Amino acid sequence: MKSRRWIVLSLMVSGAALAALLAATFTPETRAYLGEVSIAAIVLAVGLRAGAILCRTTRIRVLCSGLGYAVPFRRMAITELLSLFAGSITPGQVGGEPVRIHRLSRSGLAVGDAVAVVVTERVLDLVVFVSLTLAALLAVRHLWGYLAATVLYPVAAFLLLVLSLMLALLVLIRRPSLTKRVVGGIAVRMLNRCNRSRHWLRFCPGTEGAESLTERIHRETDLFAAGSMRFIRTGRRAFSAALLLTVLEWGLHFSVASALLASLGLPPSFAESFLFQGLLQMISNIPLIPGSAGIAELGAATLYRRIVPTYLLGLYVVLWRLVLYYLHIPLGLLGGALAAGEKARAEETDHTHTENL
Repeated sequence: MKSRRWIVLSLMVSGAALAALLAATFTPETRAYLGEVSIAAIVLAVGLRAGAILCRTTRIRVLCSGLGYAVPFRRMAITELLSLFAGSITPGQVGGEPVRIHRLSRSGLAVGDAVAVVVTERVLDLVVFVSLTLAALLAVRHLWGYLAATVLYPVAAFLLLVLSLMLALLVLIRRPSLTKRVVGGIAVRMLNRCNRSRHWLRFCPGTEGAESLTERIHRETDLFAAGSMRFIRTGRRAFSAALLLTVLEWGLHFSVASALLASLGLPPSFAESFLFQGLLQMISNIPLIPGSAGIAELGAATLYRRIVPTYLLGLYVVLWRLVLYYLHIPLGLLGGALAAGEKARAEETDHTHTENL
């Protein structure tokens, strides 16, 4: 029920923002231009997005293999689709990480190793897309004054958030004993709350006591630290392959916007569009509202009005949001259907095996 509220909220806010933008920029010139939109370029944009998703799916499988786990590609594809869906309806896209950790642990990874894989993914994403954004920024110096007046504060907030997360990650890896104390203390307090209040029951991890939960936290923290160190020491080949896949993924992801510009008969403006996409990604990663609804549309309109005529601006933002946001919802539903079928087959196999015994 709560997930449905998130979906409805994000769709309503995003839809309202797009409708307002279209109403403000739709002119007779826009109406005349609709018949000239290139369907082939839009299909190319969808293909680029599909290629980026394929890179992400392959990357997580490569990282799992770097820790010694062989996970079927189909299972990884379902995991990625569900993760995209969860990320699209939660603030800062934070919902995708718990989904991937849960799915990886169900696929045979220890929870600590699953966390190590997901954290490595997040670090690679941050390093690559920030690097691509800074490279694009150096290529379009004529926009520096405009950007400083429009997106300076959100980007500064994002970079501060990234720096804090990196420092916290370093502490987690280098000081697992501190992590155990902090996480263990929080878990024990939650258990005590659960025992005293029905309101907190939904946050309870189960019927296990504080002692067994603390032992599990200690075990998984050790596994996380060990898994992270394995990537650093012996998983360099897998890490290097994952890094290359991350560069390819973000290159394809950022190219979607240029393909959509071409669909409207505009120059692809690769340098400007890569920069704008990186800035929008930074803004959307700041946990404010689900799917960055409203903020993403306003940010895209503010940035792209430098290279898109006003009468095409609303149409462009609609196409951009359809491919990079709304497309995740049917893909997520497809992933949910595949996951349900996977679970049903597993239960049927277990039932048949039990009957044979």
